[in-house]
Amino acid sequence: MATAALRAILPLLLLLALFSVLGTDAAKKIWVKNTNWMNSANWDRGSLPCSKQVVTFQEKPNPYAVFVQNDVSVGELVLPMNGEIVFADDLKINFGSFINEPNCMAGENRFVGGDPGDWLDPHNWRVEDDGNVVEPMSPDDASSPTRAADDTSGFPVLHAEVVPCTYDTVIFPENATYLVSLDHSKQVKHMEFTGKVYKRTPDFRKFLESENGKMQFKLGPSGDIAVLGQDCKDLSGCYCGNEEHMDKICDLYGDNCPHVTCSDPITPRGSCCPMCGSVLLLKYDDTFDIMAFQDRLVEDFMPKEREYKGRVKGRVSKLGPPDGQVQLVLVDDVPGASSGMAAVEVGKHVASVIEKDMGPFPTYGVTELTIENSNVGHVAQVAEGSDANTVLYIAAGAGGGAVFFVAILVSLVIIMKKRREESKGGQNDSSVRKPPMSAGAGPPGAAGQAGGADGPNGADKGADKGFENPVYDNPIKDNPLYADIPDDP
Repeated sequence: MATAALRAILPLLLLLALFSVLGTDAAKKIWVKNTNWMNSANWDRGSLPCSKQVVTFQEKPNPYAVFVQNDVSVGELVLPMNGEIVFADDLKINFGSFINEPNCMAGENRFVGGDPGDWLDPHNWRVEDDGNVVEPMSPDDASSPTRAADDTSGFPVLHAEVVPCTYDTVIFPENATYLVSLDHSKQVKHMEFTGKVYKRTPDFRKFLESENGKMQFKLGPSGDIAVLGQDCKDLSGCYCGNEEHMDKICDLYGDNCPHVTCSDPITPRGSCCPMCGSVLLLKYDDTFDIMAFQDRLVEDFMPKEREYKGRVKGRVSKLGPPDGQVQLVLVDDVPGASSGMAAVEVGKHVASVIEKDMGPFPTYGVTELTIENSNVGHVAQVAEGSDANTVLYIAAGAGGGAVFFVAILVSLVIIMKKRREESKGGQNDSSVRKPPMSAGAGPPGAAGQAGGADGPNGADKGADKGFENPVYDNPIKDNPLYADIPDDP
């Protein structure tokens, strides 16, 4: 595959914990909503017409086409005032109730599939990378077009990237009629419509202006589809191009986000839903190569001897303006309260490796990095609020050194564990609880402070070294999160 074609592998799929990579020189986005007769979802009874039923069609201001693929049997057929019914070759329509269909219930069966599907609705698209159906991070119901068919499920496909991106190939499969609404200008790599491939804008625009095209594409005043016929040629990757439409994409996606079991979930750019895991945002210099970065994610960041409690999957995307960054989204298959924690561990490892590489000659080409992580969930709703987001900011400092700032709200578990370890190492009788700090005394702490060993009250050494705090001194011992904290002897 040519180098230029490799640059177009966006979004990139990474099966990190298994050290394999899924990729293609452009994703394929396949439209799934059709106006076919044989699609039971297009009938108000939820089932196909049968020999005892009167078939009618929903009247709409704009005409639409219905494709009949196979032989059908109906009691009566009431044709619409406008629109088309397209019959496949050598097809037969049987009229009358003489056909033996014991389960056929008499009455009207109305075609209700005449509402256009919005181009920006993620439910109307199925995503394929390298021939593999890719499932988005959000779970799918029976109506979703993005359900995974094999082991590629679980990759974090962002909702903005379920809708066709600028360098994707768009496919409307053969043997179907469609009804698509589009009220904005869109660019794609190729357009394949019912078997014919369009690689140039003038050719596809000619189709859109035909009677057949107008019947199936309802373009608004700003609606247009440009066919570029080329791959992304930017070493750093090319952004999807749907960022400006995120509000509408998420409105159309609806309330389909799954319940998350972690605390402080994060929402990646381009996603409509919060998730458990890790998101890294990278700023880069002119040497950054997104394909080389993808390869090194596997080679450098995932040493084989390193084990994680769960399978971690990731996706690399180029963000559009104003961000202009590269985003790495990591998720895992860990269930329950620990969901996302394996991905967080991987994210921290990736961040540490990149941070060490920052300098005057970074081999990754990354100059700044920001990481956001979700946290462990609450078990049986105890210790609520004890965990908080960890945000790490890394930037290339002056003189080639790496300067980084860590803003961490430390979890309750870590504080308790450290306190107990210090208590055991510094006192002969660790079972003696420290008395409350006396009125007017300064905060406990290092030497030179009130209550310290060398402070003004140093004669009473240790008397004011600590203070009673029910949050620190009374752990919830039944909580499995604290299973590694030993009881007081």
